[in-house]
Amino acid sequence: MLGPVTCPKCPGEMQEGFLLETGRGSDPQPKWVSGRPSVNAFGGIQTAERDVRRVQTFRCLRCGFLESYAAEPGR
Repeated sequence: MLGPVTCPKCPGEMQEGFLLETGRGSDPQPKWVSGRPSVNAFGGIQTAERDVRRVQTFRCLRCGFLESYAAEPGR
């Protein structure tokens, strides 16, 4: 995607990001990380100095639509 994209539900600007699933003994809840993924020297995803937030997802009981939110830090 090039440049900002408008939210399909409102006229807000969308910020590019990705979901990071860690698991393996750490917090298993997916995280949203700002920017594009970049690999560190050990083959993992770099998250230092990035905005990292827990992801909260809701599912419509009628149609199954999923909507995810990147919670504010500390939630």
